[in-house]
Amino acid sequence: MPGTATISDIDAVHCARTNIAVTTTADASTVTVTGHLDLATTPRLRDQLDDALKSRPLALIIDLDAVGFCSSGGLSALLEAVTNAHARGIPCAIITTQRAVIRPIKLLQLDRVLPLHAGRTEAETWLALAARLR
Repeated sequence: MPGTATISDIDAVHCARTNIAVTTTADASTVTVTGHLDLATTPRLRDQLDDALKSRPLALIIDLDAVGFCSSGGLSALLEAVTNAHARGIPCAIITTQRAVIRPIKLLQLDRVLPLHAGRTEAETWLALAARLR
């Protein structure tokens, strides 16, 4: 039917609105996500997190403060990244104040293993402490 959007059209637009960027400094690699973490975008997040960890940064910061939705796949990718970082001795911090991210994490009690922080300063303070304890 003319003028009717298909699921793949909607997915393409949706993916284009989600941005995942990696920045690296001497202190840390930061993976910043804006948009939605869902079935269509989680594979990109996994790839970016894997690439960030392969560079063996002193710390990994995952900034989700501009994420409006986080699916179970997104949560799984976060758990995987934190587990992989821990196995490599790389401290990791997740920055978010978004209810759409915090609520499922707390409901599933993943806040026990996912290091959530309300801002970059708080995350960097925690990472500095974690580095001293290594």
